[in-house]
Amino acid sequence: MDRADGAGCAVVDADRLATFVRQVLGPPPTWRPMPPGYPDSLALAVIDGIWSMGVRYKAVENVVGRYRRHRREAGGDPNRDGVRELVQHYEQVGGPERFAEQVDNRQRVSTHPGAVLKAEAVYRAGLSLQAVGIETCEQLRTAATGSDKARVKSVWLAVPGQASGISWRYLLMLAGLPGVKPDRMIRRFVARALDRADVPPEAAGCLVEKAAELLDVSPTSLDHEIWRHERA
Repeated sequence: MDRADGAGCAVVDADRLATFVRQVLGPPPTWRPMPPGYPDSLALAVIDGIWSMGVRYKAVENVVGRYRRHRREAGGDPNRDGVRELVQHYEQVGGPERFAEQVDNRQRVSTHPGAVLKAEAVYRAGLSLQAVGIETCEQLRTAATGSDKARVKSVWLAVPGQASGISWRYLLMLAGLPGVKPDRMIRRFVARALDRADVPPEAAGCLVEKAAELLDVSPTSLDHEIWRHERA
């Protein structure tokens, strides 16, 4: 019987995925460089982490770009903003509704009736992280790799639209920790590699991580190369 963990992550499937990666994406030295993320700006990591769920990434780039512009116009440095600066900016502009107007984006966390604006979810995420003493990416990295991980993760999952845990994984990646964001693009690639109709998020994330070990690359690098290929 193939060894597997609780996520249904069998070694034989990870090996099949690694072989598929070599065939489709080519050898790792040919892959494009990874984007740097936001290792010094938890504000940008929170915005990107929540806004990127279920939308074309160009919309996220536009939101991040507009936030950066407005913060610079106000004399701030968005590339070093923590959640304190993010929450203060919300309060200065008049709250989530006004923030949505400022970044010209009223997307919601889901298509369900009554779903909150992503602008609202970002604000609540900032407040929630502050409540558990997380202000910066450095503090998040420390908490997410230590004994406080479960508590910090739980407050993030309680933010509207974030219960699946996918944005939590992505937040940590944007903040500088290695990982995989098992969104629809990653799941689609893994399902194709295994000749399946679908692969659950946790299993897809685990398989990409194990395939990265077999390929001797970081899981973040493999995640990004898969995402770039699927996006194209």
